[in-house]
Amino acid sequence: MPGTRVFDYLIVGGGLAAASAVDGIREVDQISTIGLLTEESEPPYQRPPLSKEFLQYEDVPRSLLYVKPEGWFEEQERVELITRQKALVLDPVAMSVTTARGNVFGASRILIATGGRARQIQIPGYDLEGVFTLRTVADSEAIRAAAVLGSRAVLIGAGFVGMELAASLTAHDVTSTVLEAGDRVWARTLPPELSRWMRKHYEEKGVSFRLGSVVNRFVGQGTVEAVEVGAESLPCDMVVVGVGMDPCDGIAGDAGLAVADGILVDTFGETSHPHIYAAGDVARFPDPVFGGNTRVEHWEHAREHGRLVGRNMAGEKEPYELLSYFFSRVFDLSLDAVGRPAQADETVVWGEPGEGPCATFGLSEGRLCAVVLLDAPEELEAGRALVRERVSAKLLYDVTRRDEVSLRDLARLATEYRDRDPGTGDSNE
Repeated sequence: MPGTRVFDYLIVGGGLAAASAVDGIREVDQISTIGLLTEESEPPYQRPPLSKEFLQYEDVPRSLLYVKPEGWFEEQERVELITRQKALVLDPVAMSVTTARGNVFGASRILIATGGRARQIQIPGYDLEGVFTLRTVADSEAIRAAAVLGSRAVLIGAGFVGMELAASLTAHDVTSTVLEAGDRVWARTLPPELSRWMRKHYEEKGVSFRLGSVVNRFVGQGTVEAVEVGAESLPCDMVVVGVGMDPCDGIAGDAGLAVADGILVDTFGETSHPHIYAAGDVARFPDPVFGGNTRVEHWEHAREHGRLVGRNMAGEKEPYELLSYFFSRVFDLSLDAVGRPAQADETVVWGEPGEGPCATFGLSEGRLCAVVLLDAPEELEAGRALVRERVSAKLLYDVTRRDEVSLRDLARLATEYRDRDPGTGDSNE
């Protein structure tokens, strides 16, 4: 196509997965050309601090968020970062991408790492000034500026965004009320016992909750002044809507690639079209532990999946087998979760929340499906090993009754017993 800028590899997206794909390609192929298209004006940056450290401190420069040191892309040979280019059309026949500016970029290998967008809610007043979502560095800066001037926030949703913001806004002396349609906080990440404890801990820090609440409308004259919930009106200076993320898979679906709440890829990251790949938040991939296809929206997955898919684009054939984890740091707590806590039909708690390291085990149909660690980040790898083994309830109950056994001891026992006890792992079934 005349006027097309052609690279050997073209990466569409400006997040951690995209930057990690550059690393993966370069581990295998040091000489080919790489083009990275991003809609934003910034180089790829880390998103977890947007709801935590970056939001809490006014003097944090954007450059501290960057995945690579400032100026890194300019220093690389045959790697070009192309900013302010929103991809609009993917042509899988021509192997090209057309942007909103009318520019066309082509490659023999294309990676879609477009991530997701904050989910919108369609209620009156959503367009008022002072109503925010959080996905970009500009969003975080706008919320921080509003927090400096305001004192009351209403946060819609008690997932990662709402819970992390509720903690971070206290650094600006902002009092938050969290509205959640469900009956508990962090329902997708925490088992019921830990969810109840976490709510109480937040309340002791001054955060209030309205569970089972549905927002009717936002009220204000140009700027939001209150949130109407049922017959109640909650005065506020700002609102942040954090009700999830939608994958930016439209460009793939329009091109005829297989999509289903994300772009479907195989274990190597390749889509339904040869030589077109997807990685990170936007990709729905074969689950290495639980089976079926899944999509993961978290930092470690974006980093590792992006890197591995980059390697595979460059000629490797490495399956993605990582069981990634979720983490958060709120108030004085560290939270790490691996597996599928929301699937648990039974839980076993090891330790006492708030009284030192604590582990909560989620069981589904007699097998371990999740480990959630509170103030025990050093036990993450042991927890990951346990979930990967799908430890049986029998072994878990036997070991947790012992006073002197650690999580790492339990992980070791699970591996040793796997071949002896068909109820412990999957290998003999």
